[in-house]
Amino acid sequence: MAPVGPRVSKEEFMRALSLNPQDPQHEQYYRAMRDEAINVYNHLNQDTTHLLDTVRADPNTRPPFFWHHIRPDHQRWAIMEIWRNSGPLTRPLFDRGGTNGEYGPNWVASWLLYSVFRSRDVRNNRNRRKGESAAGDSGLDKRTKQAEETTSKKKGYYDPVRNGTL
Repeated sequence: MAPVGPRVSKEEFMRALSLNPQDPQHEQYYRAMRDEAINVYNHLNQDTTHLLDTVRADPNTRPPFFWHHIRPDHQRWAIMEIWRNSGPLTRPLFDRGGTNGEYGPNWVASWLLYSVFRSRDVRNNRNRRKGESAAGDSGLDKRTKQAEETTSKKKGYYDPVRNGTL
């Protein structure tokens, strides 16, 4: 079983683990592994101790943090933590990911943690950029959307005939 990189699709990731993305039982395995990664993600977002010094020093830095702002040694710790704390259902799947190679120390935990960071990163989530959540519009999303619409109406485009020339 060859490791896959952090940017491959969920389907490719599951196939690399010999899981069928269409099988509901295999989807449950995937969700259980993802939940374990989310627990560690939440821990990394509790405070700024896990961040690179330059990011931590910025008083405007607030969670949720970005993957590339997490210190490499803390990324490695988080990957190992997911693996160490995996449950009896998911442990055999995480054990398949142990490697000393490019995606070490565990490509399965690494892929899942990176995936969790990406799914919560507004810059990489098309639906959130549009002000819509996957589960529908929340009150916050509606306010964001309304603010964007109001701002865009106020700004408009520069028209030399309407606005004059400089």
